Amino acid sequence: MSDSDENRLDHARWQLEEADHDAFKNSGFKMHLMELLDTLLVYRAKHDKPNAGQGVVKIRENKLAIEWLPRIKFEELRNV
Repeated sequence: MSDSDENRLDHARWQLEEADHDAFKNSGFKMHLMELLDTLLVYRAKHDKPNAGQGVVKIRENKLAIEWLPRIKFEELRNV
């Protein structure tokens, strides 16, 4: 999520099992994903894309998907 004027990544919340989170972090995947999200946030804001500041990454087995949600829906997920 971005709250800044530059639309940079300001907040991230991971909802993973501890072992999965540790594996993502230790492999470097987490850092690269955060860099990608930061780049996409900036790009989407620059090109006036909807919901540019709220991206949710969904991980299912070996597939990733990014959903760009309205702020209200994003807040609902963040508060789970």
